Amino acid sequence: MAKKFKFKLEGLLKLREFKEKKIKLELGEILKDIEQTKSNIAKAQQDIEDSYAAQEEFLAQPTSGQMAQFFPQFITAKREDQKAQENILMALQRSYDEKVQELAGAKGEVKVLDNLKEKHSTEHKKEMDKKLQESIDELTMAKKFKESKL
Repeated sequence: MAKKFKFKLEGLLKLREFKEKKIKLELGEILKDIEQTKSNIAKAQQDIEDSYAAQEEFLAQPTSGQMAQFFPQFITAKREDQKAQENILMALQRSYDEKVQELAGAKGEVKVLDNLKEKHSTEHKKEMDKKLQESIDELTMAKKFKESKL
């Protein structure tokens, strides 16, 4: 009966694969955050544009000075929010780039172990095939020897 192949570094390979999957999940989270931040930036820009339009409409009618002060303050606050979101976006982009590098390293480690496993598996298969062939040869010789005695 042929001995089944057992890779001695299987545990390490599984750990490396788990690490790679974990990094991929983290990348997904970062991408989700990037898209959310881009959406927040677009919303802040749209709020500013809507505010300008509302200000024009509001100031076309007679109004008090206190009411007119609201719009510049609102626009300033929205611009500050937009700048803060852009800073967050840049930080997320840097984080994304770092994770991509980390993922590349993790994929390389997994690939090295996969190649090693494949190499050992091939060697094992060759060795088992060689032993099987030797057994077949022995049985054939024994059969020929038995037939020659008869």
